[in-house]
Amino acid sequence: MNITMAMSDAAVAEELYSRLESYRQSRGMTQEALAEKLGISRPTYSRIQKGTCSLTVFLGVLRELNLLEGLNSLIPTPSLRPSEIVKRRNGLIRNLHSAGVARRKTINQQINAPKEDSWRKISSGMSVREMLANRKK
Repeated sequence: MNITMAMSDAAVAEELYSRLESYRQSRGMTQEALAEKLGISRPTYSRIQKGTCSLTVFLGVLRELNLLEGLNSLIPTPSLRPSEIVKRRNGLIRNLHSAGVARRKTINQQINAPKEDSWRKISSGMSVREMLANRKK
């Protein structure tokens, strides 16, 4: 069954528990053995089904079943939007115009400082259109 927005939290928890149980069983592991590996009691393990377990317990189960890296697709790493890059660049340029000569040197160093790849593109003069064309999809 697919998890949808129309499902209640309890129904989502039950579906996740069902999926975890399928993985656990396919590995030939009992609930007691898994709970013991996690250092928790069997009743604590059963709280996963109700959706009342702690996040730490849930992550521990995912780790033991080698499913933890699946969270990368669930919650992808945020990336910088071109509009955020332009705002930062414009803010730094505005500071350049209002700053004294001594401060300009510092701000120029900030603009040209090696940072995250997206920030390096600012100082290279790449346009927003070019950044959009080159972004990872």
